[in-house]
Amino acid sequence: MNTLSYRTSTENGLSFELLVDGQPLHELVGGEDGGIPYWDVEDDLPYYPPHGERREADARIVCVCSCGEYGCGHTRCHVERREDVVVWRGFDCDVSEAGRNMVFQFPRTDYDTVVSGIVMDARARKEKDAS
Repeated sequence: MNTLSYRTSTENGLSFELLVDGQPLHELVGGEDGGIPYWDVEDDLPYYPPHGERREADARIVCVCSCGEYGCGHTRCHVERREDVVVWRGFDCDVSEAGRNMVFQFPRTDYDTVVSGIVMDARARKEKDAS
């Protein structure tokens, strides 16, 4: 079982870099090396696409180009939520050939804790922007 965590940076105002077993996800899958910008976070990791009605139900953006625009470059994967485990697989877009076949499994409680922390931090930044 893998461990999911994140760190923040001031890139693009506030960005979230996902870490798997303490290593940046982009290094593991050969993906985009920028963090997820706060403006794409709503109630979960950013959907693909992040805004609009044509979202893929289980696709999430997990890395974004350092400019912060997912359309410029991003890495996404399919997220399968099970009772006790969350599985990431099917990495796509800006990712290495080896990265396309990678699979990560996280304890559901840890995954939910990380995602809720990211959502909370993003909301706080959006509220700050609005005031």
